[in-house]
Amino acid sequence: MAEMIVDKPKLLWQLQFEGAWPMAVAFLDSGRRLVAGNQDGRLLMWDLPEQPPAIEPPKGKADRLAPSAPPSRMLTGHTNGVTRLVAAPGGKWIVSASLDRTVRLWDINAEPVGDAEVIVDIETRQEEAKRSRKDDSLKQPGIAVKTLASAHIFTGHQDWIEALGINDDGQRVISGDNSSNVYVWDLAARKEVTHWKGRRWNWIVATALSPDGQTALVSEYRYKRDDFDIPSSGLKLWNVADSTEKLDLMKVQFPKYMPDDTSYGAAQVWRKFVANGLVAADISPDGKLLALGQGGETDKGQVHLLDASTGALVRSISGHQYGVTDIRFSQDGKFMLSTGRDTSLRITQVEDGKEVAQLGSPRGGQFKDWLSSLAISPDQKMVAATDIAGFVHVWSLVGSEM
Repeated sequence: MAEMIVDKPKLLWQLQFEGAWPMAVAFLDSGRRLVAGNQDGRLLMWDLPEQPPAIEPPKGKADRLAPSAPPSRMLTGHTNGVTRLVAAPGGKWIVSASLDRTVRLWDINAEPVGDAEVIVDIETRQEEAKRSRKDDSLKQPGIAVKTLASAHIFTGHQDWIEALGINDDGQRVISGDNSSNVYVWDLAARKEVTHWKGRRWNWIVATALSPDGQTALVSEYRYKRDDFDIPSSGLKLWNVADSTEKLDLMKVQFPKYMPDDTSYGAAQVWRKFVANGLVAADISPDGKLLALGQGGETDKGQVHLLDASTGALVRSISGHQYGVTDIRFSQDGKFMLSTGRDTSLRITQVEDGKEVAQLGSPRGGQFKDWLSSLAISPDQKMVAATDIAGFVHVWSLVGSEM
């Protein structure tokens, strides 16, 4: 198990991915290979050089602080937005979830199936054309890349899929959709292990699997059906083997109101804990802690840490103005990493809730841009985050290292 060390993190790359918002990112076998997906369903892969080049003077985007690099591959197949990405250990397999209602498995080392041209700087080109009053920049060719097809498509979902998780050995993946359906998949056998349905009317907004793949953490949320009928938010642990409920975590927090009180008054109580949905979830490497991130348009999104055996709240940590978008435990379980609508990636000690680093800088206004997802490299030395302003940021956690 790799230890995470945080010592003067350094921004190495700001990979251009302009146009439709990039919403998901995953590292492969090192900090130099990663994949990101956007709201158009486009998936790009980068093979980064060993040393970033010196950055050129900013052009177009004034917040460019590190160099970009061209993508090397495009993963083709999704017909709607990519919402989540996870990578299996070993750096060979990537799994993606999409609004096209499919979960896809990708063999990154497979032979390319074709060639394509991608434009990753469309907004920069449009700004340049507007300034110069010429469309020359818009006519320039894109970047030549090889294309990869998915190795397998997992079907079964009949609605948008916005939740995805993977267990530690990469054998099982869990996905959840906006019709409250949850599926667990066996990657090696490429088949469904089990599935079940959550509370009627709710969306599955976050999922995670225990390290051994035997327990599922599922978060459900739906704002309201009308002014006075607000479905109760769901948060449960499930036994994967037989699809039975293991522990109702919301009932532990609010025994008076859960699970059947859908009144407006009850919602005003539990929403202080849930905010606008617990939209990000993870389970600690030792399986003892559950982490849930408060999302949506909320004043300060926190990450709740719960005891996995009792469901009791251990502590709430971090804090993103306007809401959390993604969370991850470090491999050694010492740190919680979180991204949010305040355009920052925060690293917090799990033991005492002390924040040890803030990467990125809030740029003001949740509707301007935010960091939408994060990934940690397998060696725990690098982190990446997608920015809906059109970047994939990559940091080294130890400033003196590449």
